[in-house]
Amino acid sequence: MDEKIDALNERGEPTGEVVWKSEAHRRGIWHRCFHCWVVGSGSSGPYLILQRRAAAKSTWPGKFDVSVAGHLAAGESPLDGQREIEEELGLKVEPEQLMPLGIRRIEQEIPQGLDREFHEVFLLRDSTPLSELRLQQEEVESVLSLELNEMEALRHGETVSVVEWRDGEPFPSRISAADFVPNDDDYFFLVAEAVRRIFEGKRPGRIFSPTFSGP
Repeated sequence: MDEKIDALNERGEPTGEVVWKSEAHRRGIWHRCFHCWVVGSGSSGPYLILQRRAAAKSTWPGKFDVSVAGHLAAGESPLDGQREIEEELGLKVEPEQLMPLGIRRIEQEIPQGLDREFHEVFLLRDSTPLSELRLQQEEVESVLSLELNEMEALRHGETVSVVEWRDGEPFPSRISAADFVPNDDDYFFLVAEAVRRIFEGKRPGRIFSPTFSGP
């Protein structure tokens, strides 16, 4: 779905221009997105929830991605993005439940052009069973949970057996790093390390900090 978003410069500062999301992708205009990683804890320790992007998505259809993601509409602040959590997973949360992990800056070529985004990255601790999540079918095909040791196995090129959930029903699957949305900064694994530190009682800090070219 197309929507109006704020255009940014390469430093993440608003330019004052408001554009359609499709135009931003076509012209390679910097813009802001909301990312939230949902982290649960079970008998085997902490796990991350990932979503499989719906097959109808225009970018990276069918690939595994951050638990919740969405573009920030024109005039919205980073925490306004929390609406995406309820829309995509059916979880109602308050702003104070979100832990900021920093801002991630990415540039990726996509079929529509060039995607230039600043990701406002947050973490949410919530152990709601996957069977109880209400998925937004237009955005999310399925969800799964990955323990930190499974994330590490994927990082080292292994294939992992998992259980995906769709419409409250489980089905077995096998995944590898190739099934994830591609990235050049070890995004998923940096988040997993932050989660590990949190459950060890340490502060993860802001693990993402945008870097800029030019003066």
